[in-house]
Amino acid sequence: MLVTAPFAGPVSFPLLVAKELGEEQINLKNSCETNEIGDIVLDSITNIAKLKLKGYKIVAGVYIDMYSILGNKNSTRVYTIRAGTLADINARLYAKYTNKEVINTDANSAVKKAEEGNLAIVGIEVKLGEKLEDEFDRLGLRAPSCVIYSRVDSSNLLKMYEKGIRIIKEDPKNSAKIISSLSKYYPLNVMENIIGHYNHRLTTNFYELKKSIEVYSQIVPSVSDLQLGFS
Repeated sequence: MLVTAPFAGPVSFPLLVAKELGEEQINLKNSCETNEIGDIVLDSITNIAKLKLKGYKIVAGVYIDMYSILGNKNSTRVYTIRAGTLADINARLYAKYTNKEVINTDANSAVKKAEEGNLAIVGIEVKLGEKLEDEFDRLGLRAPSCVIYSRVDSSNLLKMYEKGIRIIKEDPKNSAKIISSLSKYYPLNVMENIIGHYNHRLTTNFYELKKSIEVYSQIVPSVSDLQLGFS
């Protein structure tokens, strides 16, 4: 059974840790480096929709606090990173409900714009700030932005995922080392600073997963084609 996930994406972190520190046997490959599609795929719900896979179903969702909202919330403009990323999708979702315009730029420029009196949405690895997810709670939009998509029995994988979440909480320092090394994206000092902020939470609740489809299909219509299913 092959599992694929983007190692630079926070959705993968509990599995990376479960495999390396929890000594779980997982055939896990980095979807940033392979074109193979796993029997179980972890990614943002919007990236999953782009795959257009047959025979797969969403078996779980993951809440992750991975974005900061910076600057002036009264600004009519929201700056974020490139179009099509989950940050961009979330910015467009926020803008839809707050009557703002989304402007795509690079992360550092977005932070600078926020400092100049505008609003920015960036990953917490760029800059820690107020959680975008808290704003989504306030707007009634909070839903899992990442999912576990499977065509096989995923019950053991979900247990491994929960184990990884526990290890991250209990041993953040060694978890940060593993994630920094395997992701090839986060400097160790950055990951050590932010690992306690992600607060991964796995859900298999039907209504929460249904809400995820309803929320994100407003920005990416193909999300509505995804099916829910439980092993």
